[in-house]
Amino acid sequence: MKNNHFKNKVVYQIYPMSFKDSNNDGMGDIQGIIEKLDYLKFLGVDMLWITPVYTSPKYDNGYDIADYYNIDSQFGTMEDFENLIKEAKNRNIGIIMDIVANHTSTYHEWFKNALNGDKKYQDYYIFRDKSYVEAHPIKSIFGGNAWEYIENLDLYYLHNFDKTQADLDWDNAEVREEIYKILNFWLEKGVEGFRFDVIDMISKDFDKLSMSNGADLHNYIKEMNKKTFGNYKTLTVGETWSADTEHTKLYSNPDGSEFSMVFTFEHIMFTSNKWETSIDKEKLKEIFKKNQTELFNKGWNSLFFNNHDLPRLISRYGDENYREITGKQWAMILHCMQGTPFIYQGEELGMTNRNWTHEEIRDVEAINYYNQAIKTHDESYVLDKINKISRDNARTPMQWNDKIYGGFSEKEPWIIVNENYKEINVENSLNNKNSLLYTYKELINLRKTEEIFEKGNFELLDFGKDFFAYKRVYNNTELYLISNLTSDEKDLNLEISGELIMSNYDSNNNYKAYETRIYLNKI
Repeated sequence: MKNNHFKNKVVYQIYPMSFKDSNNDGMGDIQGIIEKLDYLKFLGVDMLWITPVYTSPKYDNGYDIADYYNIDSQFGTMEDFENLIKEAKNRNIGIIMDIVANHTSTYHEWFKNALNGDKKYQDYYIFRDKSYVEAHPIKSIFGGNAWEYIENLDLYYLHNFDKTQADLDWDNAEVREEIYKILNFWLEKGVEGFRFDVIDMISKDFDKLSMSNGADLHNYIKEMNKKTFGNYKTLTVGETWSADTEHTKLYSNPDGSEFSMVFTFEHIMFTSNKWETSIDKEKLKEIFKKNQTELFNKGWNSLFFNNHDLPRLISRYGDENYREITGKQWAMILHCMQGTPFIYQGEELGMTNRNWTHEEIRDVEAINYYNQAIKTHDESYVLDKINKISRDNARTPMQWNDKIYGGFSEKEPWIIVNENYKEINVENSLNNKNSLLYTYKELINLRKTEEIFEKGNFELLDFGKDFFAYKRVYNNTELYLISNLTSDEKDLNLEISGELIMSNYDSNNNYKAYETRIYLNKI
């Protein structure tokens, strides 16, 4: 089934642990999401991507699944989740679930059976003997050795992330069928799509010590499509850290044989070092140009700067001294491109990073980084990297109002609330028609009313290194976006035909600090 309905949709990502606590236990929950559906309807989003709410020990905050068929009691019940689907649908909002198919928790029954000597379930995972492991050294993404020794079996199992996240063997057809059963279970409940966690890692090439883009990757995805979500009207997105535009064309082929789209990360990772904080804005422009032009009519991409794995947009790409201005700037730059926008909770408010102490860190990746980096660097250096890049920055509670804990809960949350919640919150944003929130609302509406956002081509305009500018054309409509990337006022002698439909300033003379303008010209 070809699914093209997603091309004018906007997705809002919810990290349930940090979205809204309905029962004041310090942990966000499904009922909390239900309570805020009217807010999300007001914003205008079409789909909600819910990060994992399955039963989990939460060594990696739910991305270590122990039971794919049940809701973790911390989030609520299956009845709560079914009610979420129903209430969201009543507001014309679909639910996208997060599925982790590359690995399971070591607390999963499959892995427990494997440890007990059940050969069938040992074959569900990647167990190897000492000689194999020594010939295939692999480093975990979270740091340290990716092979974990099991003494009673005298074998090692592969974990590309935390040692409690054992990689599944997708070359085993029984494993694939188990995953397909899981997907169909949730589709039959009314879920309207999936985000597939690190899906490019399900096929591996051990001879090359490569943990992604194995020879059978696209065959497995096509098979999964045919047996599951391809039989429904869905939106699917694969997380593909290794994908370039050529791979993206395969993943998102217009024939509908794989996914609707993917997450690519060239615009996020400017080096191979995750903890590198620098941003090359000239390179960023070229990356967007390449993605927009090479995928045109050949594939489909997602549009995002934020998610649960990334620091806050304004703190990394923008300027906290111009918080709302740069928030509007990057929202306009991104949403005017071709692709499906993903908004991460709090992004529409301009939420920011915070400064962490060692004791406050909650994320397993940041903890592992701290423990390794502190051996060779002083603490100020290590914490500076964590403050800028750590996933904890994205996981601070949603800031609803200026009351205790930002209105997230009446009890101390599982992770610290950003101290700026009295200024930055939903209530303040709703009461200010010039707020960043209303810019997002307007951009969402524009995508639904003007076909050029979905169908227009892309041409990068060269006005020098200080500007990011592009032109899009569809039928008799032209769209121009011009953005000053600097904190200095800039003079740009340029006459644009058409109507100025949006700006992050009231003036239309010189371009002020980070000023961004959108023009629409009906030819």
